[in-house]
Amino acid sequence: MTSNSQLPYEFCKESDWNYSFITISGVKYIAYFVDYSVYHLDFDEVYTFNFEPEESTPHPIDPKIAATIVTILQEFFQSKERAMILVCDNIDGKENKRNRLFSRWYTNFKTKDILKFDASATTEEYQLYVSILLSSSHPRKEKLIAAFYELVKNEFYPVE
Repeated sequence: MTSNSQLPYEFCKESDWNYSFITISGVKYIAYFVDYSVYHLDFDEVYTFNFEPEESTPHPIDPKIAATIVTILQEFFQSKERAMILVCDNIDGKENKRNRLFSRWYTNFKTKDILKFDASATTEEYQLYVSILLSSSHPRKEKLIAAFYELVKNEFYPVE
């Protein structure tokens, strides 16, 4: 039996790479994918993912947001052999909190079909946590994982 908090919100696919949904408290979220191929020659069909409330007003913790995001990501991985780079940015100093949240979601919703590899980088300007997620059967899995770690070593600047 699935509890209500584990069911996703109904979401709207605005375009191939953009989604939206509204929480029970009326907060509208946008979720979107961005082509990441400019960062490495091997990053064909690799995207970064982000989601955020449309407005930056305080909002309550809502477990259905996680279920909705996971459902959107499952759709992303089912339609084609793709990989996703997740960047926990430091724009507001909450990168570590984001990293822990996404790791918890991955553990709670994990399927054996999606692999996750993590890394971080610290420079004078920032601390970033990043992950690559891809299908366990992805035909270019080893090449993409190597390219991911090469990007990390290059402090997330595009690799020529």
